[in-house]
Formats: sequence, structure tokens, C-alpha cells
Amino acid sequence: MNPMLTIRIASVAALAAVTVSSADVPFTPLADFGFGGSVYDVSATGAVVGVLRTSAGQSVPAVWSSASAVPVALPTEGRGGFASAINSNGEVAGQTFAEFGSGGTPTVWRNGVRVQLPDLGGGGDARDINEAGVVVGYVYSGGGLRAARWVNDVLEVLPIPAFGEPGDSLWSIAESINSSGVITGNVRVAWDSTGQAGSDSVALRWDNGNVSIATNQGLETKGVSVDNIGNVLLNGYFGATSAPAVSRANGAFSVLPGIPGVWTIRATAMSRTGIVCGYFLTSDPVTGYPRWKGVAWANGADSTTATTLELPAGMAWAFPWGAGSNGIVIGEISDGQSGLSIPGYWAVPVTPASVQSNAVNGAAGQTVTLEAVSRRASSPNVGSSVTVTVNGVRVGQGVTNAAGIMRMSYAIPASVQGSQLSVRYTDESGASATSAINIAPGCAAADLNCDGRVNGTDLGILLGQWGTNGAADLNRDGVVSGQDLGQLLGSWNA
Repeated sequence: MNPMLTIRIASVAALAAVTVSSADVPFTPLADFGFGGSVYDVSATGAVVGVLRTSAGQSVPAVWSSASAVPVALPTEGRGGFASAINSNGEVAGQTFAEFGSGGTPTVWRNGVRVQLPDLGGGGDARDINEAGVVVGYVYSGGGLRAARWVNDVLEVLPIPAFGEPGDSLWSIAESINSSGVITGNVRVAWDSTGQAGSDSVALRWDNGNVSIATNQGLETKGVSVDNIGNVLLNGYFGATSAPAVSRANGAFSVLPGIPGVWTIRATAMSRTGIVCGYFLTSDPVTGYPRWKGVAWANGADSTTATTLELPAGMAWAFPWGAGSNGIVIGEISDGQSGLSIPGYWAVPVTPASVQSNAVNGAAGQTVTLEAVSRRASSPNVGSSVTVTVNGVRVGQGVTNAAGIMRMSYAIPASVQGSQLSVRYTDESGASATSAINIAPGCAAADLNCDGRVNGTDLGILLGQWGTNGAADLNRDGVVSGQDLGQLLGSWNA
């Protein structure tokens, strides 16, 4: 660790170790490069992403493998950038800046390698990425912004509904995407037909290719985040308060609990399990100076109270920018004078999640169904992505159903050795469970369904895999072909 970083951690730790009220969740700083920064998202594995300042005065995208790790700068085009979101596979979405030009480039980093996403020629920004690697954000088009989605790095400009008046210049942004692919964002009037700056906006919801207005409640609404159930977190003006609200997937609408004496509260993020964070304007109890302080709603739309987050002594504001499904809220604090922001997190108490699974039985070459249940207390985690590894190798992921159950098919390698494979299931909150695939005694290579006979059923399986590298590739040359057919017929014992 470099000396500057060591000094920086020590000084920030001393600052954060002040006495706080029992209602406030303490702030814990993250390591930086000695010049401050901020963080925006945390994954199920505990990895964090954000932006850090360097000694050269540049803002660079950065990733922390854990809350105690030293950050690593991600590669850029040359003029820095931001890392906005990370999934449990370690894929990072954000924006980078070229040496020349003013627009940013929508970017994904995979295994630390920068991938420039396609745009419409003017750049854009990648705002979020889900567990399947689908990215959302916006691209520049004709001097405005258009909501966008990238599937397998292919750009799709998202549709928007009729809004505003004829001649208005409309801008749209996709802010968040859940594990099932539901997206939220907003469309707003950037300039009206007379050339005046506009303010009207409305929160949007994209689902299965269709776009709709997220709610008919409130004024100037903006979609902030969407959880795995499909509930949309909103900012806007709702009656006598500007507290955030949630438009539920079932059509219900509720304003989140406020803070006594506080009128202005803004939400910044909602985890895939519904944990919400934001900030509000208050004043210093001693000096009376204005202060921005963090807040969280641990139970999201079902919260009955708001949880305030620590603003350490000497600090002027705290801005939480992201919420993890395990209750980790991340963001930054600052004294408001030095120009230096300190990245860090607040660990909000939440009901822990759990994952349960059972062992399954199968034979070499056989396809089995792997199953796990994700819950928070006694309630199912609906729409939650569950990642599966077998013997430490990631083999896929699935999304839980209404009962919190994830199922996926897995083909046991025909060349498997031993009597058991270890299977690990990890959901988006970081909860995990380990079970096994018990391998039945070996079958003849050509007995593809392992029923003790080589017959027409096995022939059907082989023909169904023709031209692939499936389990019917008996001679292991990489393709199911006539040679494998000859081997199967030579083993025929129907």
C-alpha cells in the first residue's frame, strides 16, 4: 500500500470515529488514491464501483473487490470516466471520455477489459447493468438524449410514449434494469416549442418491449430504480411533500415515510430487493448552517420509518448513491469546503436473506434440474437472480419465480470423475447455499439416458444433438457426427 493511501485511510478513520446518535447508522470510509472520490453501486459479492480522483486531477473509474480492499482503476480512453454499476459476475457499466471531444462513451468492463458500447455517433452513458449483462442508459441523438438498452452489446433505442406539446424537444433516459429485464427511467421536456427550458417530466416503465407511464400520481416524476418485483422508485412532487414514492407492480402507489420537520427528500437508488436510499436537507444543530444528510428505508415500500445515516463531525453533506441487497448503502461525505469527497458506506440493518437447496442425483452425460429457494425471513425473493457454480466454475444463472424458486438445467459432463459434484447457489443479496450432485455408477458411454440399455431412446438423443458438442459426442472430437452414430449402433443392446 502506498504511503499516501495509508495516511489517507488513517485520517478518514479518525474522522469517522466520532460519537453519533443512536438513530444514525455509522459511516465507514473506503480506501482511495489520496484525493477523494465517490461510489455508486455494490454487487452481491460485495464489490464496489465508483470514481476516484488521481494525483493528476483526473477522475477515473474504479473498483473495490470488497469494502476493505485497495481500489483498482479501470482502463479508459485517456480522459477518465465513471463506473456506475456492477453485477455479481463482475461486469461493470459506466462512461469514459476520449482525449478530445466533450461527449462521453457508454462503456462496459469485463474482467478489467474496456468494451466500448455502440451509440448513434455522439456518445452516451451506461447507467446500469443487470445479472444477465443487459445494460441500460442513454445515447446522444440530434442534440438530445434517447433512452437505450444494449443486449449482447447491440444497441436498441427504447421507445417513449406521447408526451409534451408539438414542437417540444424531448429527452429520455433509462436509469435502472432489474433481473427480469424491467426498466425504469423518464422522459422530460428539455426545451419547449418556443426555445424555453422545460421542466415537465414523467417516470417510465419498459417491460417486454412495451413502454408505459409508471404512475399517474404526482408532478414532475422521475423513475430512479426498479426492484426485482417490478416496483418503481420515484422522485417528484406528491401533494404537500417531495418525499420519494414507490409505484408498485400491482398498480398500488405509496409515498415513503418522511422525516419530522423535513420537506425536501430525494431518493437516489433502490436495491433489487427494495432497499431505498437518498438524502435530505437539514441544518447543523450548533451553527444552523444547512447540511445534506443521508437516509434509508430498509423495507422499501413497506417501510414504516426512515433510517437516518451518520454525517460525521466536520462534514457538510452526505450523499448516498447506491443500495445493495444486503443493506450496504454507499456514497460520499464532504466538508463542503475543501472540494474533497470521501467514498464510503453505511451498513443499514436489514432482515438477512437465505438460500436453501437440496442434493440431486444423476449420471455422467445426463441433464439434471438444479433448484434453490431464495427468501428474506419467511417471504420469497421474487425475481431474484441466482448464480450457480459447480466445483467452483460458474455454469449459469436463473431468476426466481413467485415462490422464490430458481430452476435451471445442467448437463453432467460425460467425462465426470468421482461420485459427487459440489454446487453453490448465490442470490443477489450475497446469501448462498451449497449442495451436491450425486453421480450414479457409470453407464455405458452410448447409454445417453443411463437406463441400462442402448436403444432407440438414445438414438433420438444423439440425432437431437447432431452437429453440436453435446453429451452424444461419444468420441470427444467436439461434434456429434456419423462416427458417434456408428459407436452408438455398435453398442446397441435394446
